[in-house]
Amino acid sequence: MTFSAQAPAEPIGAVDLMKALRAGVERAASPKETGGKASSFFGKTSATAKPSAKKRIRSAPKEDLSGLSKADLYKKAAAANLHGRSQMTRDDLVKALAAHL
Repeated sequence: MTFSAQAPAEPIGAVDLMKALRAGVERAASPKETGGKASSFFGKTSATAKPSAKKRIRSAPKEDLSGLSKADLYKKAAAANLHGRSQMTRDDLVKALAAHL
């Protein structure tokens, strides 16, 4: 078997990846044909954009502690690791648990 050498193919121009990335980012940030405002890389429309509203976290409904016995209140206070619970009256336990929960 004989192999013949072929002439090397003409070199292909290498793609500059950073140049392509910059061009893509610029296209994404430029105003659209519809005339709308350009959005930046992070999706904000401008430096004077109105900040988004904070999401409210709903708290669990407060448990009605007034109907519980002192023993039940003490168990809840122990589970909540309230200090001084052994010296508290029933009303003190209700107040302390309500403040803690």
